[in-house]
Amino acid sequence: MSLKITSWNVEHSQRLIGTGLSNTYADRRDRVAQTIRDIDPDIFCMLEAPKGETEITGFAQDVLNNEWLPVLLPPSSDSQKIRDKAYKLKGTQWIWFLVKADLHSRCRLQSPMVWQDLVGRSKWDVYYWGKDSESNHSHYRHPQVLIVDVDGKELEVIGQHMKSKINKNRLWANPDKTIMTDEYRDEALKARVKLATEARNIRRYIDARFNQSVSPAMVVLGDANDGIGQDYFEERYMFFDLIGNLQGNVMQAERFFNHALFDFPQHLRWTAKYDNKITGKKARDNPLLIDHIIMSQALVRGQFPLQAKPGSGIIEHAAFDRANAGATKNAHTSDHRPLSLTIS
Repeated sequence: MSLKITSWNVEHSQRLIGTGLSNTYADRRDRVAQTIRDIDPDIFCMLEAPKGETEITGFAQDVLNNEWLPVLLPPSSDSQKIRDKAYKLKGTQWIWFLVKADLHSRCRLQSPMVWQDLVGRSKWDVYYWGKDSESNHSHYRHPQVLIVDVDGKELEVIGQHMKSKINKNRLWANPDKTIMTDEYRDEALKARVKLATEARNIRRYIDARFNQSVSPAMVVLGDANDGIGQDYFEERYMFFDLIGNLQGNVMQAERFFNHALFDFPQHLRWTAKYDNKITGKKARDNPLLIDHIIMSQALVRGQFPLQAKPGSGIIEHAAFDRANAGATKNAHTSDHRPLSLTIS
Protein backbone atom coordinates (compact mmCIF):
# COMPACT_ATOMS: atom_id res chain seq x y z
CA MET A 1 0.00 0.00 0.00
CA SER A 2 1.12 3.55 -0.64
CA LEU A 3 -0.34 7.03 -0.31
CA LYS A 4 0.51 9.95 -2.56
CA ILE A 5 -0.16 13.33 -0.96
CA THR A 6 -0.18 16.43 -3.18
CA SER A 7 -0.49 20.16 -2.53
CA TRP A 8 -1.37 22.63 -5.27
CA ASN A 9 -2.70 26.19 -5.55
CA VAL A 10 -5.40 26.14 -8.24
CA GLU A 11 -5.68 29.78 -9.23
CA HIS A 12 -9.23 31.21 -9.61
CA SER A 13 -10.68 27.74 -9.05
CA GLN A 14 -14.18 29.05 -8.36
CA ARG A 15 -14.39 30.16 -12.01
CA LEU A 16 -14.13 26.54 -13.16
CA ILE A 17 -17.45 25.47 -11.64
CA GLY A 18 -20.81 25.24 -13.37
CA THR A 19 -22.07 25.49 -16.92
CA GLY A 20 -21.79 28.20 -19.53
CA LEU A 21 -18.03 28.67 -19.15
CA SER A 22 -16.22 30.71 -21.76
CA ASN A 23 -14.00 28.79 -24.17
CA THR A 24 -10.95 29.97 -22.24
CA TYR A 25 -12.21 28.76 -18.87
CA ALA A 26 -13.53 25.51 -20.32
CA ASP A 27 -10.03 24.95 -21.69
CA ARG A 28 -8.50 25.87 -18.35
CA ARG A 29 -10.84 23.50 -16.49
CA ASP A 30 -9.75 20.64 -18.74
CA ARG A 31 -6.09 21.47 -18.14
CA VAL A 32 -6.55 21.55 -14.35
CA ALA A 33 -8.32 18.18 -14.47
CA GLN A 34 -5.57 16.78 -16.69
CA THR A 35 -2.90 17.91 -14.22
CA ILE A 36 -4.62 16.27 -11.26
CA ARG A 37 -5.31 13.03 -13.12
CA ASP A 38 -1.72 12.92 -14.35
CA ILE A 39 -0.37 13.37 -10.81
CA ASP A 40 -3.00 10.91 -9.51
CA PRO A 41 -2.80 11.78 -5.79
CA ASP A 42 -4.60 9.74 -3.16
CA ILE A 43 -4.88 12.89 -1.04
CA PHE A 44 -5.06 16.29 -2.72
CA CYS A 45 -4.67 19.39 -0.55
CA MET A 46 -6.18 22.09 -2.71
CA LEU A 47 -5.19 25.69 -2.01
CA GLU A 48 -6.87 28.79 -3.43
CA ALA A 49 -9.86 26.47 -3.48
CA PRO A 50 -13.50 27.58 -3.80
CA LYS A 51 -15.22 29.12 -0.78
CA GLY A 52 -17.77 26.91 0.96
CA GLU A 53 -18.99 23.32 0.97
CA THR A 54 -21.38 23.81 -1.94
CA GLU A 55 -18.65 25.20 -4.18
CA ILE A 56 -16.02 22.54 -3.44
CA THR A 57 -18.63 19.83 -3.99
CA GLY A 58 -19.36 21.47 -7.34
CA PHE A 59 -15.65 21.55 -8.19
CA ALA A 60 -15.30 17.84 -7.45
CA GLN A 61 -18.26 17.11 -9.70
CA ASP A 62 -17.65 19.53 -12.58
CA VAL A 63 -13.85 19.38 -12.79
CA LEU A 64 -12.99 15.92 -11.43
CA ASN A 65 -16.15 13.92 -12.20
CA ASN A 66 -16.19 12.91 -8.50
CA GLU A 67 -13.05 10.81 -8.93
CA TRP A 68 -11.82 12.78 -5.92
CA LEU A 69 -14.28 13.77 -3.20
CA PRO A 70 -14.02 16.60 -0.66
CA VAL A 71 -13.72 15.66 3.01
CA LEU A 72 -16.18 17.85 4.90
CA LEU A 73 -16.92 18.35 8.58
CA PRO A 74 -19.61 16.01 9.96
CA PRO A 75 -23.14 16.81 8.72
CA SER A 76 -25.43 18.90 10.90
CA SER A 77 -28.84 20.56 10.77
CA ASP A 78 -27.27 24.03 10.72
CA SER A 79 -27.74 26.36 7.77
CA GLN A 80 -25.11 26.27 5.04
CA LYS A 81 -23.80 29.68 6.13
CA ILE A 82 -23.22 28.48 9.71
CA ARG A 83 -21.65 25.24 8.48
CA ASP A 84 -19.20 27.14 6.31
CA LYS A 85 -18.19 29.33 9.26
CA ALA A 86 -17.11 26.22 11.17
CA TYR A 87 -14.04 25.89 8.94
CA LYS A 88 -12.65 29.21 10.29
CA LEU A 89 -11.54 30.28 6.82
CA LYS A 90 -11.75 33.89 5.63
CA GLY A 91 -11.75 35.33 2.15
CA THR A 92 -12.38 33.46 -1.08
CA GLN A 93 -9.27 31.25 -1.23
CA TRP A 94 -9.98 28.23 0.94
CA ILE A 95 -8.14 25.05 1.89
CA TRP A 96 -9.80 21.72 1.07
CA PHE A 97 -8.78 18.08 1.08
CA LEU A 98 -10.08 15.98 -1.79
CA VAL A 99 -9.37 12.24 -1.65
CA LYS A 100 -9.91 9.33 -3.99
CA ALA A 101 -13.40 7.89 -3.70
CA ASP A 102 -12.20 4.52 -2.35
CA LEU A 103 -10.23 6.29 0.42
CA HIS A 104 -13.00 8.66 1.48
CA SER A 105 -14.52 6.39 4.16
CA ARG A 106 -11.17 6.24 5.97
CA CYS A 107 -10.78 10.02 6.19
CA ARG A 108 -12.26 12.64 8.44
CA LEU A 109 -11.73 16.36 8.86
CA GLN A 110 -10.93 17.61 12.34
CA SER A 111 -12.83 20.63 13.64
CA PRO A 112 -10.64 23.76 13.91
CA MET A 113 -11.95 24.06 17.48
CA VAL A 114 -9.73 21.10 18.42
CA TRP A 115 -6.71 23.06 17.17
CA GLN A 116 -7.70 26.20 19.05
CA ASP A 117 -8.30 24.29 22.28
CA LEU A 118 -4.89 22.61 22.03
CA VAL A 119 -2.98 25.86 21.44
CA GLY A 120 -5.17 27.73 23.92
CA ARG A 121 -6.28 30.60 21.70
CA SER A 122 -7.59 31.68 18.30
CA LYS A 123 -5.53 34.89 18.33
CA TRP A 124 -2.08 35.57 19.69
CA ASP A 125 0.06 38.52 20.77
CA VAL A 126 2.57 40.02 18.35
CA TYR A 127 5.42 42.43 19.15
CA TYR A 128 7.06 43.96 16.08
CA TRP A 129 10.78 44.60 16.03
CA GLY A 130 11.76 47.24 18.58
CA LYS A 131 8.16 47.92 19.62
CA ASP A 132 6.82 47.67 23.16
CA SER A 133 3.21 48.03 22.04
CA GLU A 134 1.26 44.81 21.73
CA SER A 135 -0.68 43.79 18.62
CA ASN A 136 -2.49 40.57 17.85
CA HIS A 137 -2.77 38.29 14.86
CA SER A 138 -4.64 35.17 13.80
CA HIS A 139 -4.86 32.78 10.88
CA TYR A 140 -6.65 34.40 7.95
CA ARG A 141 -6.98 30.89 6.56
CA HIS A 142 -7.12 28.50 9.49
CA PRO A 143 -5.05 25.34 8.92
CA GLN A 144 -7.20 22.33 8.07
CA VAL A 145 -6.44 18.90 9.54
CA LEU A 146 -7.23 15.67 7.70
CA ILE A 147 -7.03 12.42 9.67
CA VAL A 148 -6.54 9.23 7.65
CA ASP A 149 -6.88 5.70 9.00
CA VAL A 150 -3.93 3.55 7.88
CA ASP A 151 -4.13 -0.01 9.19
CA GLY A 152 -5.75 1.21 12.39
CA LYS A 153 -3.24 4.01 12.95
CA GLU A 154 -3.82 7.70 12.28
CA LEU A 155 -1.98 9.85 9.77
CA GLU A 156 -2.53 13.56 10.39
CA VAL A 157 -2.19 15.84 7.35
CA ILE A 158 -2.17 19.59 8.02
CA GLY A 159 -2.96 21.84 5.08
CA GLN A 160 -1.90 25.47 5.45
CA HIS A 161 -1.83 28.59 3.29
CA MET A 162 -0.23 31.52 5.05
CA LYS A 163 -1.44 35.01 4.26
CA SER A 164 0.77 37.15 2.09
CA LYS A 165 0.16 40.89 2.47
CA ILE A 166 0.53 43.02 -0.61
CA ASN A 167 2.71 46.04 0.12
CA LYS A 168 1.20 49.12 -1.54
CA ASN A 169 3.65 51.62 -0.08
CA ARG A 170 6.10 53.47 -2.32
CA LEU A 171 9.20 51.30 -2.68
CA TRP A 172 12.06 53.68 -3.52
CA ALA A 173 12.95 57.00 -1.89
CA ASN A 174 15.31 58.15 -4.66
CA PRO A 175 15.37 58.06 -8.49
CA ASP A 176 18.36 55.68 -8.54
CA LYS A 177 16.31 53.06 -6.67
CA THR A 178 19.01 52.49 -4.06
CA ILE A 179 17.24 53.75 -0.92
CA MET A 180 14.10 52.01 0.26
CA THR A 181 11.37 54.06 1.91
CA ASP A 182 10.86 53.49 5.63
CA GLU A 183 7.16 52.87 5.02
CA TYR A 184 7.80 50.04 2.57
CA ARG A 185 10.43 48.43 4.79
CA ASP A 186 8.27 48.63 7.90
CA GLU A 187 5.28 47.11 6.12
CA ALA A 188 7.40 44.31 4.66
CA LEU A 189 8.89 43.46 8.05
CA LYS A 190 5.46 43.51 9.69
CA ALA A 191 4.16 41.06 7.08
CA ARG A 192 7.08 38.72 7.69
CA VAL A 193 6.65 38.84 11.46
CA LYS A 194 2.99 37.93 10.98
CA LEU A 195 3.94 34.98 8.76
CA ALA A 196 6.48 33.84 11.34
CA THR A 197 3.87 33.90 14.10
CA GLU A 198 1.48 31.87 11.93
CA ALA A 199 4.24 29.29 11.56
CA ARG A 200 4.86 29.37 15.31
CA ASN A 201 1.16 28.76 15.94
CA ILE A 202 1.29 25.69 13.69
CA ARG A 203 4.37 24.53 15.56
CA ARG A 204 2.57 25.11 18.86
CA TYR A 205 -0.18 22.76 17.68
CA ILE A 206 2.41 20.17 16.64
CA ASP A 207 4.10 20.34 20.05
CA ALA A 208 0.71 19.93 21.72
CA ARG A 209 0.17 16.76 19.68
CA PHE A 210 3.52 15.41 20.86
CA ASN A 211 2.31 15.97 24.42
CA GLN A 212 -0.63 13.67 23.61
CA SER A 213 1.15 10.96 21.60
CA VAL A 214 4.65 9.50 21.74
CA SER A 215 5.39 9.82 18.03
CA PRO A 216 2.44 11.08 15.96
CA ALA A 217 2.57 10.54 12.20
CA MET A 218 2.13 14.04 10.79
CA VAL A 219 2.57 15.83 7.48
CA VAL A 220 2.40 19.62 7.06
CA LEU A 221 2.03 20.92 3.54
CA GLY A 222 0.99 23.98 1.61
CA ASP A 223 1.94 27.51 0.62
CA ALA A 224 4.07 29.34 3.17
CA ASN A 225 4.56 32.46 1.00
CA ASP A 226 8.13 32.56 2.28
CA GLY A 227 10.46 32.50 -0.70
CA ILE A 228 13.49 30.27 -0.95
CA GLY A 229 15.77 30.34 2.10
CA GLN A 230 16.48 33.78 3.46
CA ASP A 231 15.61 36.57 1.06
CA TYR A 232 16.36 40.29 1.12
CA PHE A 233 14.51 41.16 4.33
CA GLU A 234 15.39 37.98 6.23
CA GLU A 235 19.06 38.39 5.37
CA ARG A 236 19.26 42.03 6.48
CA TYR A 237 16.73 42.38 9.28
CA MET A 238 15.09 39.12 10.38
CA PHE A 239 17.94 36.58 10.62
CA PHE A 240 15.68 33.53 10.38
CA ASP A 241 13.67 31.79 7.72
CA LEU A 242 10.03 30.81 7.97
CA ILE A 243 10.34 27.09 7.34
CA GLY A 244 12.67 26.78 10.34
CA ASN A 245 9.78 27.81 12.58
CA LEU A 246 7.69 24.96 11.18
CA GLN A 247 10.36 22.26 11.30
CA GLY A 248 11.16 22.82 14.96
CA ASN A 249 14.33 22.59 17.02
CA VAL A 250 16.87 20.07 15.74
CA MET A 251 18.04 19.59 19.34
CA GLN A 252 14.62 18.01 20.00
CA ALA A 253 15.26 15.43 17.33
CA GLU A 254 12.16 13.33 18.00
CA ARG A 255 9.98 16.39 17.28
CA PHE A 256 11.94 17.72 14.32
CA PHE A 257 10.21 17.58 10.92
CA ASN A 258 12.10 16.54 7.77
CA HIS A 259 11.56 18.40 4.50
CA ALA A 260 10.25 16.14 1.74
CA LEU A 261 12.34 17.96 -0.88
CA PHE A 262 15.64 17.73 1.02
CA ASP A 263 17.06 15.27 -1.52
CA PHE A 264 15.24 16.61 -4.58
CA PRO A 265 17.63 18.08 -7.20
CA GLN A 266 18.38 21.70 -6.38
CA HIS A 267 17.83 23.03 -9.91
CA LEU A 268 14.31 21.58 -9.84
CA ARG A 269 13.50 22.67 -6.28
CA TRP A 270 11.12 25.55 -7.02
CA THR A 271 7.35 25.96 -7.27
CA ALA A 272 6.87 29.51 -8.58
CA LYS A 273 8.68 32.28 -10.44
CA TYR A 274 7.90 35.95 -9.86
CA ASP A 275 9.53 39.27 -10.68
CA ASN A 276 11.46 40.71 -7.73
CA LYS A 277 11.14 44.47 -7.92
CA ILE A 278 13.60 44.94 -5.05
CA THR A 279 16.55 43.06 -6.55
CA GLY A 280 15.47 43.66 -10.14
CA LYS A 281 15.38 39.96 -10.99
CA LYS A 282 12.90 38.91 -13.64
CA ALA A 283 10.63 35.95 -13.01
CA ARG A 284 12.52 33.68 -15.40
CA ASP A 285 15.67 34.13 -13.30
CA ASN A 286 13.96 34.00 -9.91
CA PRO A 287 12.82 30.46 -9.02
CA LEU A 288 11.20 30.31 -5.58
CA LEU A 289 10.32 27.44 -3.29
CA ILE A 290 7.25 28.82 -1.52
CA ASP A 291 5.34 25.55 -1.20
CA HIS A 292 6.51 22.90 1.22
CA ILE A 293 5.92 19.41 2.60
CA ILE A 294 7.46 18.45 5.93
CA MET A 295 6.92 15.28 7.96
CA SER A 296 7.39 13.96 11.47
CA GLN A 297 10.01 11.39 12.43
CA ALA A 298 7.39 8.63 12.67
CA LEU A 299 7.32 8.63 8.87
CA VAL A 300 11.08 8.14 8.50
CA ARG A 301 11.97 5.96 11.50
CA GLY A 302 9.68 3.00 10.92
CA GLN A 303 7.12 4.00 13.56
CA PHE A 304 4.18 4.04 11.13
CA PRO A 305 2.93 1.45 8.61
CA LEU A 306 3.91 3.73 5.69
CA GLN A 307 7.28 5.43 5.36
CA ALA A 308 8.78 8.31 3.37
CA LYS A 309 11.73 6.73 1.62
CA PRO A 310 14.62 8.62 -0.02
CA GLY A 311 13.46 10.40 -3.15
CA SER A 312 9.79 10.29 -2.16
CA GLY A 313 9.27 14.06 -2.45
CA ILE A 314 8.81 15.62 -5.88
CA ILE A 315 7.73 18.83 -7.59
CA GLU A 316 5.41 17.83 -10.41
CA HIS A 317 7.09 19.80 -13.20
CA ALA A 318 6.33 17.22 -15.91
CA ALA A 319 2.59 17.03 -15.18
CA PHE A 320 2.37 20.83 -14.95
CA ASP A 321 4.19 21.42 -18.23
CA ARG A 322 2.24 18.75 -20.12
CA ALA A 323 -1.10 20.22 -19.05
CA ASN A 324 -0.10 23.78 -19.93
CA ALA A 325 1.46 23.05 -23.32
CA GLY A 326 0.00 25.48 -25.85
CA ALA A 327 -2.15 27.29 -23.27
CA THR A 328 -2.95 30.96 -23.60
CA LYS A 329 -2.12 33.15 -20.60
CA ASN A 330 -5.69 33.03 -19.27
CA ALA A 331 -6.00 29.27 -19.81
CA HIS A 332 -2.84 28.58 -17.82
CA THR A 333 -3.67 26.41 -14.80
CA SER A 334 -1.79 28.21 -12.02
CA ASP A 335 1.20 30.33 -11.04
CA HIS A 336 2.23 27.55 -8.61
CA ARG A 337 3.53 24.08 -9.42
CA PRO A 338 2.19 21.06 -7.53
CA LEU A 339 4.38 19.12 -5.13
CA SER A 340 3.90 15.61 -3.78
CA LEU A 341 5.08 13.16 -1.15
CA THR A 342 4.58 9.41 -1.51
CA ILE A 343 4.70 7.21 1.58
CA SER A 344 4.80 3.44 1.14
